[in-house]
Amino acid sequence: MDSKKTRKLQFVVLDIFKEFLRICNTYNLKYYAFYGTVLGAVRHKGFIPWDDDIDVVMPREDYDKFYNIAVNELTCPYIISTINNDDETIQPIIVIKNINVKTINNTTKEKIDSYACLDIHPLNGLPDSAIKRFFIVRKFLLKKMFFSISVFNKRVDQYKRRPWYGRLIIMFCNRFDISRFFNKKKVAISADNLLKSYCYGKTKKCSELWGVYRTKSVYLTQWIGDGITLPFEDVQIIVPSDYNSYLKHLYGNNYMELPPEKERFTHATDVIFCNESQ
Repeated sequence: MDSKKTRKLQFVVLDIFKEFLRICNTYNLKYYAFYGTVLGAVRHKGFIPWDDDIDVVMPREDYDKFYNIAVNELTCPYIISTINNDDETIQPIIVIKNINVKTINNTTKEKIDSYACLDIHPLNGLPDSAIKRFFIVRKFLLKKMFFSISVFNKRVDQYKRRPWYGRLIIMFCNRFDISRFFNKKKVAISADNLLKSYCYGKTKKCSELWGVYRTKSVYLTQWIGDGITLPFEDVQIIVPSDYNSYLKHLYGNNYMELPPEKERFTHATDVIFCNESQ
């Protein structure tokens, strides 16, 4: 996707975030920017130039409250999508979509027509016991793999670099259609229930395990803290209090350096603006 379309899509996603922010401020709900959004705020004071999304997390209690509020608060062109209210979704988390802006992804087995969106992830605590935490995280990741298999043709990137065992699983799933053996809703709910009993802020470590970083998505709760505010484009966003430790954990000590051009890519391969005013 060319840079002009990417930039235009970034502003659409930023408008979705502003609507999310309005609800959070109105109802006093806590959130944090996460992943590349934090890196963008620190390194670029906005979007990473080649990135086209915003990721946020909410402590589980606020996450559940947000869904119940947003279902009634959001108006066209914004809709809220979850595994519970959208039979077509391939996401196990809350997603706010702008249905006036269609995105296209050609990296999956089936071409995906979706919408510009904001991903909202639940932030959970984890057991303080290292042994119990180890098994809980691995059990969750196994269920997460089952979820990906349940929506394999529409969710799994066929071109992403993976370790040998990941490539083997992809080859197997391409050869044999095993998605019919997994119910995406049951798998997602089962995985979520593993972590719901561990409240964020009451344990030494926390996690957002639906993301792409697997075991790296386990953090010291003190890194996240109460959060601090940083500029992001024309708004202020809340990022982890110790964002330096957080970013080093995810991206390494040299996170302020730009990656090679071959590693710079957008999530969408094309975008269609249904409403020209966008």
